[in-house]
Amino acid sequence: MDRLCSLFGIAALILFILANVYYPARAISRRMGINSREINMFFKNYLKFHITANVIAVLLTAMHGHYADERSILLKLCMVVTIWLTVAGTMMHYKYPKEMKKHLRILHTQRIMVFVWIGLIIAGHSG
Repeated sequence: MDRLCSLFGIAALILFILANVYYPARAISRRMGINSREINMFFKNYLKFHITANVIAVLLTAMHGHYADERSILLKLCMVVTIWLTVAGTMMHYKYPKEMKKHLRILHTQRIMVFVWIGLIIAGHSG
Protein backbone atom coordinates (compact mmCIF):
# COMPACT_ATOMS: atom_id res chain seq x y z
CA MET A 1 0.00 0.00 0.00
CA ASP A 2 2.92 2.36 0.60
CA ARG A 3 3.94 2.10 -3.05
CA LEU A 4 0.40 2.81 -4.20
CA CYS A 5 0.16 5.76 -1.83
CA SER A 6 3.48 7.14 -3.10
CA LEU A 7 2.46 6.59 -6.72
CA PHE A 8 -0.73 8.61 -6.24
CA GLY A 9 1.16 11.33 -4.36
CA ILE A 10 3.90 11.68 -6.95
CA ALA A 11 1.42 11.64 -9.84
CA ALA A 12 -0.63 14.35 -8.11
CA LEU A 13 2.50 16.43 -7.47
CA ILE A 14 3.60 16.24 -11.10
CA LEU A 15 0.13 17.13 -12.35
CA PHE A 16 -0.21 20.04 -9.92
CA ILE A 17 3.16 21.44 -11.04
CA LEU A 18 2.39 21.08 -14.75
CA ALA A 19 -1.11 22.49 -14.34
CA ASN A 20 -0.20 25.44 -12.18
CA VAL A 21 2.82 26.69 -14.09
CA TYR A 22 0.06 28.33 -16.15
CA TYR A 23 -0.25 31.33 -13.84
CA PRO A 24 3.42 32.37 -13.61
CA ALA A 25 3.90 31.73 -17.34
CA ARG A 26 0.90 33.92 -18.15
CA ALA A 27 2.08 36.64 -15.74
CA ILE A 28 5.60 36.65 -17.24
CA SER A 29 4.15 36.83 -20.74
CA ARG A 30 1.98 39.82 -19.81
CA ARG A 31 4.78 41.59 -17.93
CA MET A 32 7.16 41.23 -20.86
CA GLY A 33 4.51 42.50 -23.27
CA ILE A 34 4.47 39.29 -25.25
CA ASN A 35 1.08 39.36 -26.89
CA SER A 36 0.19 37.69 -30.14
CA ARG A 37 -2.62 35.62 -31.51
CA GLU A 38 -0.52 32.46 -31.11
CA ILE A 39 0.38 33.24 -27.49
CA ASN A 40 -3.25 34.00 -26.63
CA MET A 41 -4.34 30.72 -28.26
CA PHE A 42 -1.64 28.83 -26.37
CA PHE A 43 -2.79 30.21 -23.02
CA LYS A 44 -6.46 29.61 -23.88
CA ASN A 45 -5.63 25.96 -24.53
CA TYR A 46 -3.33 25.79 -21.50
CA LEU A 47 -6.20 27.07 -19.32
CA LYS A 48 -8.24 24.03 -20.33
CA PHE A 49 -5.30 21.81 -19.36
CA HIS A 50 -4.89 23.79 -16.10
CA ILE A 51 -8.49 23.05 -15.11
CA THR A 52 -8.57 19.41 -16.21
CA ALA A 53 -5.18 18.53 -14.72
CA ASN A 54 -6.07 20.14 -11.38
CA VAL A 55 -9.33 18.18 -11.17
CA ILE A 56 -7.47 14.93 -11.91
CA ALA A 57 -4.73 15.89 -9.43
CA VAL A 58 -7.34 16.45 -6.69
CA LEU A 59 -8.69 12.95 -7.31
CA LEU A 60 -5.14 11.53 -7.17
CA THR A 61 -4.54 13.48 -3.95
CA ALA A 62 -7.69 12.00 -2.43
CA MET A 63 -6.44 8.52 -3.31
CA HIS A 64 -3.01 9.39 -1.87
CA GLY A 65 -4.65 10.50 1.37
CA HIS A 66 -6.86 7.43 1.48
CA TYR A 67 -3.91 5.03 1.29
CA ALA A 68 -1.57 7.10 3.48
CA ASP A 69 -0.65 6.00 6.99
CA GLU A 70 -0.17 9.52 8.28
CA ARG A 71 -3.08 11.73 9.22
CA SER A 72 -2.82 15.22 10.60
CA ILE A 73 -4.95 18.31 10.89
CA LEU A 74 -2.51 20.12 8.58
CA LEU A 75 -2.97 17.54 5.84
CA LYS A 76 -6.73 17.69 6.25
CA LEU A 77 -6.62 21.49 5.99
CA CYS A 78 -4.40 21.13 2.94
CA MET A 79 -7.00 18.88 1.32
CA VAL A 80 -9.73 21.42 2.07
CA VAL A 81 -7.67 24.22 0.48
CA THR A 82 -6.87 21.99 -2.51
CA ILE A 83 -10.52 21.15 -3.07
CA TRP A 84 -11.56 24.78 -2.55
CA LEU A 85 -9.04 26.11 -5.10
CA THR A 86 -10.03 23.47 -7.65
CA VAL A 87 -13.78 23.86 -7.24
CA ALA A 88 -13.60 27.67 -7.18
CA GLY A 89 -11.39 27.75 -10.27
CA THR A 90 -13.64 25.35 -12.15
CA MET A 91 -16.78 27.27 -11.17
CA MET A 92 -15.11 30.54 -12.13
CA HIS A 93 -14.16 29.21 -15.57
CA TYR A 94 -17.62 27.86 -16.33
CA LYS A 95 -19.23 31.03 -14.90
CA TYR A 96 -21.42 29.18 -12.45
CA PRO A 97 -23.12 30.81 -10.64
CA LYS A 98 -22.73 34.05 -12.59
CA GLU A 99 -23.34 36.32 -9.62
CA MET A 100 -20.44 34.71 -7.71
CA LYS A 101 -17.84 34.94 -10.49
CA LYS A 102 -16.25 38.11 -9.13
CA HIS A 103 -15.99 36.68 -5.60
CA LEU A 104 -14.63 33.37 -6.87
CA ARG A 105 -11.98 35.17 -8.92
CA ILE A 106 -10.91 37.27 -5.94
CA LEU A 107 -10.54 34.21 -3.71
CA HIS A 108 -9.13 31.83 -6.32
CA THR A 109 -6.41 34.14 -7.62
CA GLN A 110 -4.94 35.28 -4.31
CA ARG A 111 -1.21 34.49 -4.28
CA ILE A 112 -1.33 33.99 -0.53
CA MET A 113 -3.54 30.92 -1.06
CA VAL A 114 -0.74 29.25 -3.02
CA PHE A 115 1.73 29.94 -0.23
CA VAL A 116 -0.73 28.70 2.41
CA TRP A 117 -1.34 25.59 0.33
CA ILE A 118 2.37 24.85 -0.15
CA GLY A 119 3.04 25.57 3.54
CA LEU A 120 0.34 23.11 4.59
CA ILE A 121 1.73 20.44 2.26
CA ILE A 122 5.26 20.84 3.61
CA ALA A 123 4.25 21.14 7.27
CA GLY A 124 1.79 18.27 7.00
CA HIS A 125 4.33 15.91 5.46
CA SER A 126 7.14 16.96 7.82
CA GLY A 127 5.56 15.53 10.95
